[in-house]
Amino acid sequence: MDQLDHHRDGGARAAEDAVTERDPVCGMSVNPATAKWSAGHGGKTYYFCCEGCRTKFAADPESHLSPDRFALKLPHAHASQGHSHGHAAPSAGTKYTCPMHPEIVRDAPGDCPICGMALEPVGVSAEAGPNPELVDFTRRFWISAALSVPLLVIAMAPMLGLPVRNWIGEPLAGWIEFLLASPVVLWAALPFFRRFWNSLKNRSPNMWTLIGLGVGASYLFSVAALVFPGLFPMAGGHMDGPPLYFEASSVIIALVFLGQVLELRAREETGSSLRALLDLAPKTARLIHGDHEHDVPLEQVQKGDTLR
Repeated sequence: MDQLDHHRDGGARAAEDAVTERDPVCGMSVNPATAKWSAGHGGKTYYFCCEGCRTKFAADPESHLSPDRFALKLPHAHASQGHSHGHAAPSAGTKYTCPMHPEIVRDAPGDCPICGMALEPVGVSAEAGPNPELVDFTRRFWISAALSVPLLVIAMAPMLGLPVRNWIGEPLAGWIEFLLASPVVLWAALPFFRRFWNSLKNRSPNMWTLIGLGVGASYLFSVAALVFPGLFPMAGGHMDGPPLYFEASSVIIALVFLGQVLELRAREETGSSLRALLDLAPKTARLIHGDHEHDVPLEQVQKGDTLR
């Protein structure tokens, strides 16, 4: 019999706890059946967690009755459907900073004016999609590598005793090198040349300055040597014309892309670990007010609140 009464009492308390209202001042959940403080306004009774909230409400009721006063500003989960690569669109007001130079803060994504690295959103979002830069660089790396391998064979095989260039013949071998290297330098390397130009414009020499100068010089020299071999004095000392450096420009780009992809993947894994930690954070808190305890959303917890 005692056990039956215990279950009945427990059920009654559960029913009372299920009916709660929001304190219009602080947003706490208040049980009208047990609330000690209440006030009427506009023909409706409002309940409060403490006398202080009731006093504030009585002084200016209308300022505490806005329908969206406690609305949570949640990120739009589907706002990024039109974004490239499915990456989650950052919320309005997001700041971007450089991982290497935190003093650089911008209102929009871009490249760091000091080192040329891509700016990243400040903080860690609980929701994130694929890094668009990682997706783009991975595609450019594989295309660069696929074109650089046969280019490297044509250029370097004679040093290993394989007369590949003799089999193909000059100047056909040079034109094949040109066709293989051009997509790598003129398309795949465009992000690198953009950072190279920014380093010159910002008067901040960095790694991209060196890469842009080296790749650009080797490619342009090779094109000029291929099209106008008679312009170069060294052509007289070479049976097959001046030397070409198409393989150097292409392989450098492929290796730089490899390093960038490895770095971006490492940063992506770090971000995934931080997001996993964010998922462990509680979504609600047990707020203590006098002799009463209530569960409230974590966003409503304020400085000075007592929590269990």
